[in-house]
Amino acid sequence: MVHQKTARISAISGFLLALTASYASLRGILDKELYTEVAEAGTISSFLVTGSVAQDWIILPTALALAILSLLFVFRPGVKKLILNLGLVSFLFYGYGLYVLQGQYTSIYILYLTIFGLSVWCMIYGLISFDWKAAQISRLSKSLRISLAVFLLLIPLVLVPVWLILILSDIAARTPADTYIVFVLDLCIVFPFLLIVVWFLFRNHPAGNILGGVAILKAFTVCLSVAFGEWYQSFAGELPLNKEMLSIFLPLSLISLLLVVMYFREFTVKV
Repeated sequence: MVHQKTARISAISGFLLALTASYASLRGILDKELYTEVAEAGTISSFLVTGSVAQDWIILPTALALAILSLLFVFRPGVKKLILNLGLVSFLFYGYGLYVLQGQYTSIYILYLTIFGLSVWCMIYGLISFDWKAAQISRLSKSLRISLAVFLLLIPLVLVPVWLILILSDIAARTPADTYIVFVLDLCIVFPFLLIVVWFLFRNHPAGNILGGVAILKAFTVCLSVAFGEWYQSFAGELPLNKEMLSIFLPLSLISLLLVVMYFREFTVKV
């Protein structure tokens, strides 16, 4: 069900990606001047300084897990390992996409470009590694498939109106918000991808069994990062706790974690 050569290229790329992301996130956590220098130059706000450190705390264990999984896959390939890898890579793509596209010119910005580029090619090689015709032998129960579809559909249904309200407010002020790149990535890439996966799952298309795992792991890591970031802002930053945002992303994190566990316990390939 997996083309070994291209899958191993994806895994090796994932390992290199994990090493570079581990270093970048450690720099963000340990080097207090990394982000503050950019803020002092007026490129980013103090809000993004604290938010970047919070994201680094989530990226670090994600990158370490990706490094271990990538090495395991190189020596012992498996469909579940590849799905896990792609889910984790998709989070790094998103996280460093924020840094790259918003022009977060720290002293290691070139490294951000490297991580972002590696994540793109890692996902491409990972996706073309699947034998999509053979995906018909993969199995998920109808109840879990529908649960995944409903939850993944819920994310754009809840967040698209919120993002549009914020965007329209910024448009009226003719000034983009600090987090405008989130709107770009979500509305142009992430949410369309989720809707495609939802369509596959509702239609019981075999590709949905695989992409559903990637999507729910991506949803969990991003929701966890946002929820942790909202708490971290109140803990280490200058802003009060945003209870509205936390009330959205904390439940999404917990529900998506439950679905991640259920998915990887139940997903099977019938040979």
